[in-house]
Amino acid sequence: MKNTVKSIIMAGSLFATSASATVITNGSFESNVGLTGSKWGVFNSIDGWYTSDGSGIEIQRNTITTAQDGSQYVELDSHHGNSNSSMSQDLFGLSVGETYQLDFWYKARTGATNDNGINVSWGESPDLSPFTYAFNVDGVAPMPWTLVTGFLTATAAEMTLTFSATGTENTLGGFIDNVSLKVASVPEPASIALLGLGLLGLASRRRKQA
Repeated sequence: MKNTVKSIIMAGSLFATSASATVITNGSFESNVGLTGSKWGVFNSIDGWYTSDGSGIEIQRNTITTAQDGSQYVELDSHHGNSNSSMSQDLFGLSVGETYQLDFWYKARTGATNDNGINVSWGESPDLSPFTYAFNVDGVAPMPWTLVTGFLTATAAEMTLTFSATGTENTLGGFIDNVSLKVASVPEPASIALLGLGLLGLASRRRKQA
């Protein structure tokens, strides 16, 4: 399949985007899973999402950190064996050839390298294993919640979006919150490339200085 990622941008804030509604269900993981207070649990599926590999989707409710949006967020280096897990959502009724803007918030949990990675995969449904890799985000703590943006093109009306933990399997990994996917309002390609390179370079320099 052709590369469907136009650019990746990682920053604390971003330019204005399309006002169209997200096609993601339960993007902030706030649907009730029975957690109260400061607790966590591992689930085979939650509203909108299902485990596509590994031990499950770990939902944390204001435990290690506060959520970026609401009270709950996801960690995919989950508890139990085969801790590096993947979660997927099947999306329907997309416009073939349309570019969609994926936004999600990311935060590294540990200060170790190769320990907090998240792969994003994007493929026609039903998605095949191994997943169709789109891009990766990684970092080391301490860091704030950081907005990550990628541009994905629908090659079919039904697509599958997948997030997968990468790095050391130690039940401690990167956090995800507030996922959205909207029809993109994309700037000129040259502008995307320059902005993306600048921000990613800045993030890299900050990590080296930490």
